Amino acid sequence: MRPSNHVHKAALPFILSLLDVSKEQLYAQGIDAQELVVIYNDYTTRLDELEDLAILVATNLKRQENVHALRYRVKEPLHLLKKIIRKKEEYPDRHLNSGNYLQYINDLVGVRILHLYKEDCTAIGDFIKQHWELKREPYAYVDDKRTSEAIKFTSGKYKVLVNDRGYKAQHFILKVKPSRQQYFVEVQVKTLFEEGWSEVDHCIRYPDHKPNTLLNRLLWLLNELTANADAVATQIQALAEELHKYQHNPKITTAQLRSHIDMLPVDEQEKQFLYTCLAKLTDSEKP
Repeated sequence: MRPSNHVHKAALPFILSLLDVSKEQLYAQGIDAQELVVIYNDYTTRLDELEDLAILVATNLKRQENVHALRYRVKEPLHLLKKIIRKKEEYPDRHLNSGNYLQYINDLVGVRILHLYKEDCTAIGDFIKQHWELKREPYAYVDDKRTSEAIKFTSGKYKVLVNDRGYKAQHFILKVKPSRQQYFVEVQVKTLFEEGWSEVDHCIRYPDHKPNTLLNRLLWLLNELTANADAVATQIQALAEELHKYQHNPKITTAQLRSHIDMLPVDEQEKQFLYTCLAKLTDSEKP
């Protein structure tokens, strides 16, 4: 439960109980337990402002025509403390405190944009870069840097990162300053299918356990199905647009229409059936 901004300030015993750790365990990790208390109490006073900030950013992002759905959230205080502890493990020489944690935590506000077709991410990314200053270059998570998609991200000045689990998305860190205090907002951009896989993967892996070989394999298979679903959706969109133009545009040939079926990740028998359907459709639409 998120604490109200009007409750009494938390004390050390409450924080230790919340984290289920001792003062000594935190000290062994190089973390001052009392500093976590100060961060917690400072952060809880900012929740209303961050909620307003999330709504402001989300409202502006919805103006982009390729945004199919959008979700936002403000990080829970407990999750903030856990992230600070994890960050200490990743960066032992970095000392987060109440005076600097806002500079280092990039996702106090998180926004997730979902779009229908793979190519839509380009227009959405351009919109974000045009309307906000970014803390750093956007990241594009891919499964292989050699793909045409990854090469396109590189040419678009994204930092391309290979995720060994198959996670795919684009991440942007926005600088937003609604008042005197600057905050960072993380925006994730994915297809609907990528989001479905990501949610299943997150539920299986989160918070503290790692899947065994069997579950890892099943998650990988689900990721492959997701990628194929995105590929099919892309060709459906392109084929539908060209079929709409076909009857009145002599420049569009049946070979062009067939090329979208060629690129579908389906077996040859299914493609032959689709070719037959296409032939019947184009014959019936001839003037």
